[in-house]
Amino acid sequence: MTTRILISLLAVMAMSPAVATEAIEKRMAEVVPSVSPDSIQPTAMPGIFEVRYGTDIFYVSEDGRFLLQGNLVDLESRQNLTEQTKRGVRAEIFAEIPDAELTVYAPEGRVRHTLNIFTDPNCPYCRQLHGELEQYLEAGIKVRYFMYPVLGRDSPEIMRDIWCADSRTDAMDRAKAGQPVTSRDCPTPAEAHLALGRELGISGTPATISSGGQLISGFRPVAEVLMMLESE
Repeated sequence: MTTRILISLLAVMAMSPAVATEAIEKRMAEVVPSVSPDSIQPTAMPGIFEVRYGTDIFYVSEDGRFLLQGNLVDLESRQNLTEQTKRGVRAEIFAEIPDAELTVYAPEGRVRHTLNIFTDPNCPYCRQLHGELEQYLEAGIKVRYFMYPVLGRDSPEIMRDIWCADSRTDAMDRAKAGQPVTSRDCPTPAEAHLALGRELGISGTPATISSGGQLISGFRPVAEVLMMLESE
């Protein structure tokens, strides 16, 4: 091996995070010129950096040449490092959304956890989940409903009526029970909620995100959900 090649190899191996970040930024700008990464961070795997666009995560070699997409798992700790990052991003997103933009059921005492639920008034599993609402409230769980009317033809209208009602919770209770809701018309955040759900990759309801960023797809019994929350 010549001295020149050896020096070149050592230079690559010793590439600093700042130099690597610059190389990755330059390469990603060529690949995705329309948007900049939200973050570029070194991972626990030597020579591999995490590049994040919203909730989309890629792994790029420090020289910007190779890109991988998938789950990065630490086999020693059995931790899914990709999911850890996604949970942090989700937690930040939902922490910034105020209750005023949602239909909210809050427990009387201390709030131990919060569930952000994308729901559709015509979804049978959403109705089953809503039927267990009192158990969540008794356990100190706040439930925040997002508008995600994707199942029935009349789902958007029902969601609008719920949002525009004098009491959203009363209207939600009626809709979940299959009862009619008084027709109202007013501006709603439905499009924003739908866009957020699409960004998060939500394709069905109910879809639940905890305040810790944990994604729970579909209906789960209360006891199972509480165990999942306690493990955060």
